[in-house]
Amino acid sequence: MSSRVGGTALTVAFMRHRVAQMAVLTLLGFMLGGTVIGLAVARSSAERAIQDSVRADIGGSRYALQTGDPAASRAISMVPDTMPVQDQMGDVLAGDLSAPVLVRDYTKSSLELGIVTRGLRPRVAGELLLSESTAQALGIAIGDTVRIRTGDGQRTGRVVGLSVDPANRTTSTLVQLVAESAEFRPTIWLSDTDFYTVAALRPVLDQRTATYQSVDTVLEASAGNRPQFLSAMRFVPAGCGLLMGILLVAAGVVLSRRWRLDADALIAVGMPPALAWRRLLSVICGTVLAGEVLGGCAASAVLFLSRDPVSAWVGQQWVGIAMPWQETVALLGLTILLALSAVPMTRLGTRWAQRHPKRPSQGRWANLAGALGVGLGLATLVVLTRVSLESHGSRVAALTPLAASVVAFALPSVVAPILCWKLPTATKTLMRHLHAGLRPVAATGAVVIVLSGYWSAQNTYDANVGEALSSPLEPAGSFVVSEMPDSAIQALEAFYRSHGGRQVVRYAIPDESKAQLRVTAPKVLACMSSQRTLNPTEVTDCFPRESAAPLNRVMLGDPGSAPRADPHLLDNGKVGLLVFASGDGTATSLADSRAEADPLLGGNLPGLVVAPDSAVAKRFGLTANGTSEVLLPDFARLSPREQFLVRAAAIRLAPSAQMASGTDPTAYDRLRSVANTASFLGATTAMLILLLGGVALVVAHTLTRRTLVDIGAAPGRRWEIVARWTAVPLTTAVLAIPLAILTASAGGQRTEASYGSLWLLPGLLGAAAALIVGVAFLRPPPTTDE
Repeated sequence: MSSRVGGTALTVAFMRHRVAQMAVLTLLGFMLGGTVIGLAVARSSAERAIQDSVRADIGGSRYALQTGDPAASRAISMVPDTMPVQDQMGDVLAGDLSAPVLVRDYTKSSLELGIVTRGLRPRVAGELLLSESTAQALGIAIGDTVRIRTGDGQRTGRVVGLSVDPANRTTSTLVQLVAESAEFRPTIWLSDTDFYTVAALRPVLDQRTATYQSVDTVLEASAGNRPQFLSAMRFVPAGCGLLMGILLVAAGVVLSRRWRLDADALIAVGMPPALAWRRLLSVICGTVLAGEVLGGCAASAVLFLSRDPVSAWVGQQWVGIAMPWQETVALLGLTILLALSAVPMTRLGTRWAQRHPKRPSQGRWANLAGALGVGLGLATLVVLTRVSLESHGSRVAALTPLAASVVAFALPSVVAPILCWKLPTATKTLMRHLHAGLRPVAATGAVVIVLSGYWSAQNTYDANVGEALSSPLEPAGSFVVSEMPDSAIQALEAFYRSHGGRQVVRYAIPDESKAQLRVTAPKVLACMSSQRTLNPTEVTDCFPRESAAPLNRVMLGDPGSAPRADPHLLDNGKVGLLVFASGDGTATSLADSRAEADPLLGGNLPGLVVAPDSAVAKRFGLTANGTSEVLLPDFARLSPREQFLVRAAAIRLAPSAQMASGTDPTAYDRLRSVANTASFLGATTAMLILLLGGVALVVAHTLTRRTLVDIGAAPGRRWEIVARWTAVPLTTAVLAIPLAILTASAGGQRTEASYGSLWLLPGLLGAAAALIVGVAFLRPPPTTDE
């Protein structure tokens, strides 16, 4: 008979017999696939939009070079395959209407700047691309002639195509192909050739009168300029997938009883047990996979069809969507792996249960093992804590969470017998029966609470300690653009002010082709003199610890301004000066100079700023090299969206410049974010473990609960039984909270900084889940068999 049972007929018969279950599994798979893949598609598309925008801004070239030095510009223009681009702010005029735009002029038609959505690229001088948003606002159509007004005067051009910036839908850009002329003064040179391999450019680059970066470096900088929603979504797909996966596994556990009946029916007609389970689980796995694929395809289709309004929510304008293949493969692979492991796990569990029937003595041994685990775990934890406080205990400290986990896992085996202490024999037997399945659930939840609470508290503490001991690299709330060509500063300043910025500070970088002037603290010079050395790296013990850059650059400020310096480098109103000319790190001369304290300076900003006509500038021959360091002190006043736009404009105007922000999340902020994420995930996981596991046990004990009601047990007696049953996970969760913080704080001996408060969340939600399960256990069950 078994020969007739199998293949497609069995699959169809099983699905028709369990159509409701198949619908539930398909729906759960659909929700899982749609949630994970949909969120991942949105995140990937937003990241791809930023990358496409960067590549389009540099015309798909591999390298971008900038300089403000005329001699360097002439040397660059001699390289045959370079493509010059001039960026400047201007206005586009159509009739009586006008709008500010970034005017990008180029002379070689083979260069493809921007992303064209309608029309063609310029092929003849005078033709231009215009941003879609600007064209719609001014009523400009393809083929219209418009006027362009810049600092060089006014000219006309014919619109041949419309473009978009995927990363910023409000970008207003005009890209025009122009002829070579005296008015064309390039600010950026693009090429597929590494500029440093060109012999004629190597001296210019070595003297740092010109700077360049590869497209990979520019993409890395743009990745750092990531909108807040992208950073927030980093772990969202995985977190949602974890929660939905737990829900799917829980549903499988609930439905497994029906599947066991179906497997027994197949075995009864002669099918081998392994084959019977394999056939059933193949159908179940295929159903879930089909739901996941359908959910992923549906989410992708919806995002593709509604990409314009969806991208508008985040200020972008997606041309298409990006498929996150890594997340898709991981989701489907984990589903298949879970299905493949279900058959051997089920068979092993059944065999083990048949070969090892439960005996009364096993409960006593389990209690003894639990007490031993708690005792040895606590003793080990105390020893490891003391050793970890010593100077060479960092490796040992990594073992403390393991010892705490052992204690947490063994807690229910100690709490349960205590709750049954001095109970009548019949009640004690009943409680042991009820506690049998609850112990592993409570133990697993306790381990999650301890580990997530410890991880959160430890990382928060480390971040707070590290932040307290370090000084910022740039002023809080500021934005710094280093080595920006002077020709691009005016455009950035205009763009910044148009988006709400007010203050723009500029420090001119001096020419260091012959010698480099550095500033430090006077005590560093004193140490060098006492040790008779001209190499400051030999006296690092004398460096001021408060300064983020104890050996810093000297730059030029406004004419007639007083000298200003990093406050941490000043001593009695003076700073030390070192001149380097040999290139081997040895100073050729030492000096000092008076200066005033400026809290903005230091770190990524210069350590000393002097006027071009000051005594220091004249003595050391400081002259500007055509690039500057630009500081936007009030950058934090801008909204997150405006900050993103300003950063994107800085990357577009100066792709070879270095950028840093006092508003960016620091390594300490990221560490706190990881700690918070661990708390939320740990809390959710612990709550689901205790809630789903507890509810499953409530359902499993339906007959016992029904019997207590049928025999007329007094409400007070039932309350007592429920309270003693609920007290196991509740007490374990509550005890796990101090265990987590004691592990993180080395027994309360690390008190230099705060541990935050989110480490409490896993334990509190775990306790709340235990109370919910207790209420569910107390409710009278329906009159059905267990």
